Amino acid sequence: MKQKILIKEQNSIIYEGRISDIPIKESAIIAKSIELFNDDDPCIIHQSYVIKEYVDIVLRLLHDHNPLDVNNHLDDLSFLSLQQPQFCTIYLEG
Repeated sequence: MKQKILIKEQNSIIYEGRISDIPIKESAIIAKSIELFNDDDPCIIHQSYVIKEYVDIVLRLLHDHNPLDVNNHLDDLSFLSLQQPQFCTIYLEG
């Protein structure tokens, strides 16, 4: 996944980089790992799989909405580790 994204909170850039490195809550990774693998202490393989699942959600939403207003998708993107998600916008670069 070499695609890059930019996340802005109002006018400030809070993340710019590979989509596979987006800020995801640790609690969301564990919850999804329990859901998928019944694993509350996910190994790197399970963590990587869960991150890919979350990245796929972001990419699917960006496919339909670029830029993506997080406020319109708070439930779908609740796994993102953002201070004030209601003020964030995600841009797919390139």
